[in-house]
Amino acid sequence: MKFKTLGYIIIIAAAMVLSGCNKTPKPKGNNGNKPTKELKVKKYDFDNPPEFRKDGELQFINDSDSIIFNIDIELATTEEEHARGLMFRKQMDENKGMLFMFSYEDWRSFWMRNTLIPLDIIYVNAKREVVSICKNAKTLDETSLPSEAPAMYVIEINAGLCDKYGIDKGTVVNF
Repeated sequence: MKFKTLGYIIIIAAAMVLSGCNKTPKPKGNNGNKPTKELKVKKYDFDNPPEFRKDGELQFINDSDSIIFNIDIELATTEEEHARGLMFRKQMDENKGMLFMFSYEDWRSFWMRNTLIPLDIIYVNAKREVVSICKNAKTLDETSLPSEAPAMYVIEINAGLCDKYGIDKGTVVNF
């Protein structure tokens, strides 16, 4: 009998605790109309392009371990940044680029939707070696530009710079 009574007490106590968890607190301040701090989401377009943000530096290194080209990079690490890339920007300095970082190596494919800058798109594996390059990607084109091998990183630089600096398959990148 003692165990039965103890069981009822535990059930009643649990019900009281759980019923308190289901209560939704009433909003405080400003009558609950809006949060006091609103999220600031930037919507970019051709009239309002993103500004370059230097997040680091990247070097292209040749077979003799010499730096052949050095750029400031803006990182693209989130899905939103991956999707936007260099869209809407009207120009980019020669010493700048974008580095797309992924959490695993896989076949990658990019396009030039809403991209006004002709680009060289460089696919880089997990060992940080260039595995393929789509040179002189056509602006505003939605044609898929796939990698020739699995890549973990993708670098976008101005079109023609791969030829100018001798960046090719096997070139190593350091960032």
